[in-house]
Amino acid sequence: MQPFFTAQIRVPVLVFLICGILTYGFTYFFITPKYESTAVIFPPNTHANIHLVSAGIRFGYDKEIGEQIEILNSTAVRQALIREFDLIHEYNIDTTDAYFIEQLNKEYDRNISLDRTINKSININVRDKSPSRAAAMANRLVVLADDHKSEIVHKNIALAANAALASYKEKEAIITEMTDSLETMRQAGESVWTYGEERKSGRYQNYELQYRKELDRYLDLKIRWEELDDLLRESTPKSYVVSTAVPSSKPVYPKKGLLSLLAASLAVLVYVGSLQIKKTQ
Repeated sequence: MQPFFTAQIRVPVLVFLICGILTYGFTYFFITPKYESTAVIFPPNTHANIHLVSAGIRFGYDKEIGEQIEILNSTAVRQALIREFDLIHEYNIDTTDAYFIEQLNKEYDRNISLDRTINKSININVRDKSPSRAAAMANRLVVLADDHKSEIVHKNIALAANAALASYKEKEAIITEMTDSLETMRQAGESVWTYGEERKSGRYQNYELQYRKELDRYLDLKIRWEELDDLLRESTPKSYVVSTAVPSSKPVYPKKGLLSLLAASLAVLVYVGSLQIKKTQ
């Protein structure tokens, strides 16, 4: 009766075990582990209308999700996070290299990712050598994106408010001038009261009709400016944080067990393949 572990079986098993153990030891001692933390947010509903602030009490839809992801990926937010956490140093980027910005962005994208979920939320995933830093970066990204969005929104509202104020003031000057002209015409006798009835000349009536139209436009411009001015004083709705990022106790990289299994399997395949080549020679 032949032994169960013949040489043909025993050697591949030994190759598998030795290669697996060596790979696991290499990943354990020579590869720095990375930890992942995730923050989950719902963007607010900030559709462009005068009721921007009150609209923020609802969750956003596809449009708001896309806008929030664009803001999270914006250059301003990236630079702010890179500066605050000194990622150039953390990622070992050589700033003397002509392409260091490309390398920095590549490393940034490798460690920071955004996922749009089926429930219309956004997952902000951050990997770092420090579990606490990974969580802090994920949470900070939420704040930086909201601040940048608020800056953009208020800048656009300020431009609209200034334009509305200029139109309002311009129309106010016209109304003042027309009011004085009506009074002058009245003093000249083009509008008089006779037996409790006001009698107006044709010229006065035409001018008064034009005045009323300008006054309606003036009031519309005034309301528009007041609405924008009130909106400018309000804060932009912030993201709804469903889950803040917390430090992870278990690294997600490298996958020591998986790498060991793959390396050991590859070693066995190479060993068996080399035996087959020898037999054919």
